[in-house]
Amino acid sequence: MKKPISHWILLSVLLILAACGSKQVEILQPTVASAVSADAALASQAPVENNSEHPASARKPHEDLVYPPLNQPQPPVPERIELDNGMIVYLLEDHELPIIDIAVRIRTGSIYEPADKVGLADMTGTVMRTGGTVSRTGDELDEILESLAASVEVGIGQDSGSASMSVLKEDLDTGLSILADVLMNPAFREDKLELAKVQHRSAIARRNDDARSITTREFRKLIYGADSPYARTTEYDTINSITREDLVDFHQKYFRPNNIILGVLGDFDSEELLAKIKTIFREWEPGDILFPEKPEVPETTRTIALVIKEDVNQTNIRMGHKGWLRKNEDYPALVVMSQILGIGFSSRLVKSIRVEKGLAYSVGNNYGAGYDVPGVFLIACGTKSGSTVTAIEAIFEEVERMRTEEVTDEELKLAIDGFMNSSVFDYDTRSEILSRALRYEYYGYPQDFVEQLMAGIRKVTKADVKRVAERYLQPDKFALIAVGKPNDFDKPLNTLGEVTEIDITIPQPSAEPISEAEGEDIARARSILADVTEAYGGLESLQSVRTIVTKGQLTVDTPGGMMQMAIRQSYVYPDKLRLDMTIQDMGMEISQISDGQSAWMVTPQGVQSLPESQADEFKKGWFRDSIYLLTHLASDELSVQYMGTEEQDGKKLDVILVRNSIGYSVKLFIDPETKSIVKKTYRTLSEEGPVDAEELIDDFRDVSGIRSGFRTVIYRNGKRAAEVTLSEFTINAEVDESLFEK
Repeated sequence: MKKPISHWILLSVLLILAACGSKQVEILQPTVASAVSADAALASQAPVENNSEHPASARKPHEDLVYPPLNQPQPPVPERIELDNGMIVYLLEDHELPIIDIAVRIRTGSIYEPADKVGLADMTGTVMRTGGTVSRTGDELDEILESLAASVEVGIGQDSGSASMSVLKEDLDTGLSILADVLMNPAFREDKLELAKVQHRSAIARRNDDARSITTREFRKLIYGADSPYARTTEYDTINSITREDLVDFHQKYFRPNNIILGVLGDFDSEELLAKIKTIFREWEPGDILFPEKPEVPETTRTIALVIKEDVNQTNIRMGHKGWLRKNEDYPALVVMSQILGIGFSSRLVKSIRVEKGLAYSVGNNYGAGYDVPGVFLIACGTKSGSTVTAIEAIFEEVERMRTEEVTDEELKLAIDGFMNSSVFDYDTRSEILSRALRYEYYGYPQDFVEQLMAGIRKVTKADVKRVAERYLQPDKFALIAVGKPNDFDKPLNTLGEVTEIDITIPQPSAEPISEAEGEDIARARSILADVTEAYGGLESLQSVRTIVTKGQLTVDTPGGMMQMAIRQSYVYPDKLRLDMTIQDMGMEISQISDGQSAWMVTPQGVQSLPESQADEFKKGWFRDSIYLLTHLASDELSVQYMGTEEQDGKKLDVILVRNSIGYSVKLFIDPETKSIVKKTYRTLSEEGPVDAEELIDDFRDVSGIRSGFRTVIYRNGKRAAEVTLSEFTINAEVDESLFEK
C-alpha cells in the first residue's frame, strides 16, 4: 500500500529553496533631513555668555544654532508637446550620461476589467512584454535588449498602465523601435499567457502565508467593499477564465496614442528626438475610448474585524476610514496633522505607543489622500499578541487627543520642517521631476502643484491642525481589523465592540459537478472496497497498524534536471509524520514534520514554520492514505460512489470517488483482478497553485501481512513530477515521540 507521503515529499522539495531565504521585517521609518549653513556652524563655535537663568553648563550646544531658511529649489521644466495623433510628449534633456530613458503612462487599469476576469489588466501588461510582438517573440526581444544592456518593460496597475525603456544613446533607434512595437503590436502568445496564469495561481496559493499581506488586503475590503474594483482579488476561477482574446480586446480598447503620455529623459537633442517619436508612431491611429465611470468610495462605517491566524505570535492591526483628495483645500493642514500624529520617530503615535508604553514594534499613519479618488486614512500597528487590545485602545486615545487638544509650537515646527526638508527629494533627480510631470498630467493637476502644497504647508497654524483633526478624523467611523491569534490577546477583541470574523479561505477552482450518488453506485463502491480491504490484509490487521517507517529514494523532475535524495519516512497514526531527506548532490539534510496540528521544516538555516495552507495539505494527505480510507469506510465521515470504469495500459479499472464531510476527495482506481489501488487522482496545492495530481502505484509486496506499493510515480497536470522507490518498509516499529516536537 503506497502511503500519502509521496505528495508530501514533493511539496517538501519544492520548499527547499524557500527555506534557505531570509525574512524581511517592514517597519515605519521616518524621513530625516537637515541643513546647516557654514555661517551657522561657525557661530556655534562662539563663546556663550554667562547667564544666571540659563548657565552655559545647562544649555545644549545646538540650542544656540541659527538655521537660515532653505533656498527655494529651481527645478528644470520639461517641455510639453501634443502630437497630431493625440499623444502627449514631455522632453527633459540631461547630458550628464549617454543614456536615454523613456517613461509612458497609459490611461487604463484593473478598475476597468470585468468582475469575472479579475487579473486581466495585470496579465495584459505582463504578456504584452513576455509574449513579444508580431514580428519577434519575447525571448528574441530579451536577447536583443540584453546584448545592448537595455530594457523595455510594461505593466498595468489599478488605475494606470505604464511602460518604460532605458538604453544607451547610441542604441536609441533600436530601443525606441522595440518599445513602439510592444505598445502597438503585441502578439499575446499562448505559452506566455499560460506562464502568467501559473504565476497568478502561485500568488493566490501563497496569499494567506503572510499576516501583514492579509491585513492590508482585508482592510481594503472593509473600506471599499469586497466586490469593489479597488479591493477585489484574483481567484483561480477569474484567472482560468481569461483567454488570449480577452487580452487582445483589452489592449485594443485602451492602447491608443491619444491615451498615452510619454516622457523622455537623457542625452538627446529635443528637436531630433521629437522627429523620431513622430516617425515611429506615425501609423498609430487614435481612437474613441469609452471609460466606465470610476466606482464611488463609500463612507466608512464602524467595523471591528478579526482574522484568526494561529501560526503567529504577533498581531497586525489596521484602522481608519475613507480619506480625501489631494486637491482638497485643507490638504496642507491634513499633511501637517498626519505628520504630527504618526509619521516619523517624533510623532505622537511613535512616542506614545512604541517608546513610552512599549506596545508596538511599528506604528504610524499615512496621509490618506488620492489624486482623483479619495484615498484611505489608516493607522498601522504591529504588536505582540499579548498587548493587542491595549495597543488599539492606546491608539484611539492618541487619535482623540489629536482631535481635542491643540498641538504644541514645537510639534508644529517639527512637522513643517520635516515635510519641507523631505520635499527636497522631489527635486533631487531629473527622473523624479519628469515622473511627477507625467503624474500631474495624468491626473489633471497643475504642474506646480508641489510648489503650491509647500507654500500652503508653510502657512499651516496650530488652529488649522486642530480644525482639520476635528473635521476629518472620525474614530467613531473607523474600520478596524486585527490579524492574529485571539487566544493570546490580552483582552477579548469584543471589548471594543461587536466583532466580525473574516473567512480568508481561498476558493478552489470550480470543478465539473458530480451527480448525486444513486443507492446502487454506493452499494457497488462499498462492495469493491470491502474486497480491497481483504486483499490489503483485512480490517483487523489494518486497524492494528500504529506506526510505519520506510526508507528509499526520491527523484524529482526539475527544470534543471533530476534531483535525487535519500528519504526516511516516519508515520505515527493517526496524524503524525516526519520526513528526513538528504540531497545527495548537495549533502544537505532537510526534515519536514507535522504533529497533526501544525507543520514545520528544519534546514541548516534553522526551523521554519510552514504556512497554514501547506500544513493543511498534510491533513489531506492523511485522508488519502489507503489505511485511513479502508479502516474508515463504515464512518459517517466518508461517502463513496462508483464512477464506472477507466482504461489504463489496456486494462479496465474500477473508479471509486471517496469524499469526506469537509470537502476532501480522492478517486481510487482499482485493478479488478488483484484488488490493488493502482492509481489515485486528486487536486492538491503546489507552488503553482491547485494542480491535478496523479499517483501511479506498483511493485506491490506483503509486509507483515499488509499490502504496500513500493514504487509510486507522481504526475502534476499531466507532467511527470517525481518518483518514490522504497527499499525498506517496517510496520509497528518503535518511533521516538520527540521526533515530532518542535
